[in-house]
Amino acid sequence: MSDLQTALHHPLRSFSAALRFLTIFPGLAAAGDEQDYFGAACFYFTVVGLVVGCFVALCASILQVLASPLVTAVALAILLSSLSGFLHMDGLADTADGFLSSRTRERTLEIMQDSRIGVMGAAVVCSLLLLKSAAIFSLASQDLTGGLICAAAAGRTAMVTAMYFLPYARPEGGLGQLFTAGSTTYAASLISILLLLLIVVFILPGKLLVIICSFILVLIIFSAWCLKKIAGFTGDTIGCLCEIMETGILLAVGLTF
Repeated sequence: MSDLQTALHHPLRSFSAALRFLTIFPGLAAAGDEQDYFGAACFYFTVVGLVVGCFVALCASILQVLASPLVTAVALAILLSSLSGFLHMDGLADTADGFLSSRTRERTLEIMQDSRIGVMGAAVVCSLLLLKSAAIFSLASQDLTGGLICAAAAGRTAMVTAMYFLPYARPEGGLGQLFTAGSTTYAASLISILLLLLIVVFILPGKLLVIICSFILVLIIFSAWCLKKIAGFTGDTIGCLCEIMETGILLAVGLTF
């Protein structure tokens, strides 16, 4: 049975595998041999992003009543990253430490495997949280809910798309390789992009063009950087891409022109 057929015939287990891997939320199905559903889970990455975005948007509606706009923006930025257990933020830090070290490909990959965070990683994590907070703070009240949902969905869509377009960078294998298979990632990326378009059209139709352009721009620039530095992707760079894409979409939604 192909991964697409598995995703269609076992949607609960496939979605549960994606939810457990990408978030701190408990799965909807009993824990078990979820590795059998990792390929099918790719088809639900955007759906998980939608769930994350809706949860953060709900928290936003509560925080807007209880806290100041600045405190709300900072809290939401932290919440967006914390719902993955800071897994994607860890990928951001590791990628920054490796990519900004100006070392060889092999040494860059070694640095990214080091569990300790360096100056580059710490600086980039702080900078991105500040930028994400500012982006949320700048959103008009009518765009806040839609911006949070679209950003979360776009971040997870970018993960699947990058896994299709980029080769895996570590010859010895790793966490990011669990989801890679040519036919699977092609179908999953196509379905994910179409689902993301539907989400944006339904929630923020007036921002469709700017969100599409921002999504493509961030994906191309980051993918090119990955190819230049390590000739592909790793689990760290995929998590890093999610964080950067969320921030980019939030900034794009806040644009006024």
